[in-house]
Amino acid sequence: MRIRESFSGRRFRSMLFTASVSVCAEFVNVFIDKVVAAQFLGDTALAAISFFTPLFSFIFFMSAVVMVGSLVCYSIELGRMNKEKADRFFGQSLILSFIVGVFMVVLFSAGKGIMFGVMEVEPELLNYVNEFYGWFLGLAFIIPLNNTLQEMVYVDGDTGTCKASYAALLLGNLVLSCIFCRFMGMSGIALGTLLSVMLSIIVLCTHFARKNNSLRFVWHFNMRDSMSVIRFSIAEACEFFFFALFAGLMNLYFVANFSSDRITVLSVVYEIVELSVVFNGIWMAAEPLINIYRGEDNDRGVLQVMRFVNWTVLKESLLATAILLFCAPLLTHVFHIRSEELAGEMAFAIRACAVGLCPLALVKIYAAFHVHEKPVLSFIFILFVMFLSPVVCVMGAGALWGGEYVWLGFGAAPFLAMGLCAGVQVLIYGRARFPLLLEHLTVADYWHMHDMLLTPENLIAYRDSVGELLKRKSVNEMSVVKAMLLIEEMGMSVCERNAGRRVFVEFAVLLREKDFVLVIKDDGKIMDLTDLEQSVTGLRAYLVNMFMTVQREKQYLLTSNYNRHVFRFDR
Repeated sequence: MRIRESFSGRRFRSMLFTASVSVCAEFVNVFIDKVVAAQFLGDTALAAISFFTPLFSFIFFMSAVVMVGSLVCYSIELGRMNKEKADRFFGQSLILSFIVGVFMVVLFSAGKGIMFGVMEVEPELLNYVNEFYGWFLGLAFIIPLNNTLQEMVYVDGDTGTCKASYAALLLGNLVLSCIFCRFMGMSGIALGTLLSVMLSIIVLCTHFARKNNSLRFVWHFNMRDSMSVIRFSIAEACEFFFFALFAGLMNLYFVANFSSDRITVLSVVYEIVELSVVFNGIWMAAEPLINIYRGEDNDRGVLQVMRFVNWTVLKESLLATAILLFCAPLLTHVFHIRSEELAGEMAFAIRACAVGLCPLALVKIYAAFHVHEKPVLSFIFILFVMFLSPVVCVMGAGALWGGEYVWLGFGAAPFLAMGLCAGVQVLIYGRARFPLLLEHLTVADYWHMHDMLLTPENLIAYRDSVGELLKRKSVNEMSVVKAMLLIEEMGMSVCERNAGRRVFVEFAVLLREKDFVLVIKDDGKIMDLTDLEQSVTGLRAYLVNMFMTVQREKQYLLTSNYNRHVFRFDR
């Protein structure tokens, strides 16, 4: 099924751009700092910011521990129709973000002397590092809160506010860093970055005044719930943690074995590897949908969304590889590289990294997917792709071919990691359910799903097919009639209230031993058809209202800015 012809595909597609921007916004922010430093202060200032790469990665790691797991737990509870518990996870996410911010400030304040004392660097370089460090502590405190708010506003379906916050973050940083850099040097770049993050938070807070806001802050902190958050964060959080370790190790390796010019190239290579986080946006767009399906125990829905994810990963990664291969020389001008020899080596390094983008994206996507059911497997995937394989390949390339070709290791590492990850999964779980390991795709408990453009003709045809299905499964006649009537009247009500709009609907039926469940999702106007207090404006609205009065097993929940109605019938 094509993405544009299904409800879940359209929801995935509508959130993809915002999700892709979201996951790479902070890395683009650091990229802007590097460009400003290179343009205004020179190569040494650019190299100085590369020393903060492992520190920023550690901040993103700690932020992800809170935001990713909170998003997963919030979405799963929505899938289970448990809004009260979902609100508790949202409140806890903000509290944990504040705690993490305080911890970061204390850690980096106490560890400054230790971190930079072990590195023997040139005095000019160390001076730039010290200038940036002052305002950097403010960033360490405020970034976790900003990232968590962005994720939760996004999962609430408000992509407009998210886009505005990214614009405030990135454009604000570009403008403010350029202005303050002229007067304050390196510390001005850090101050501009800090102010842009604060501006982003202000924009995100406007979401809470919107009519469709469903986020409710509940003062809640529970160790068991916190452990659930950490468990579901392990894949993406460890991605940042292992990259921080890898970057720190590479800094030591390059300082000990190569010239400062090669460290400048390493700084740009970090950006290419970090910007591969844009592929995490593909997962982020799919994650709310997949977690809702998981909350429903609907593996068929999970499988459908993952097909969309695989196709999108392939297209985006190949496009990114082609762009970097052809545009590598242009990127050297962005960083104001004057030396022709250095520019040539930088272009070679960028192209070497570009070759490995597709396997890198696939391993990261499947690591994020498995974190829910197989957290240990997810951890192994991230360990291979973000640390062990790169270390082996980069240091191996340096030992075999010298510093000029050390960059080949960055391109080879994702291929090695993908092979190792596939081998480990098959060795532990076998080939039968490779690679998704879905457990409920059996005839006995299979979900019967149908996507369609909502029209009277399509609706009547589906109503009749559901009736035939239920009769074949020996459902009692009264429940069959009720389900068919509900599908027709609710579908026509949605159609009438969205006159002139293209509305896609997903119907899903789960047959169980003693009952069956009907789930109806649509991307039309927000409305709760189970609300008995709504005004009756016509005969069809009256019929729906009467049906809801006698149908006792019913629920409605606004989910990621789309309608979801759930009904249960005796079998």
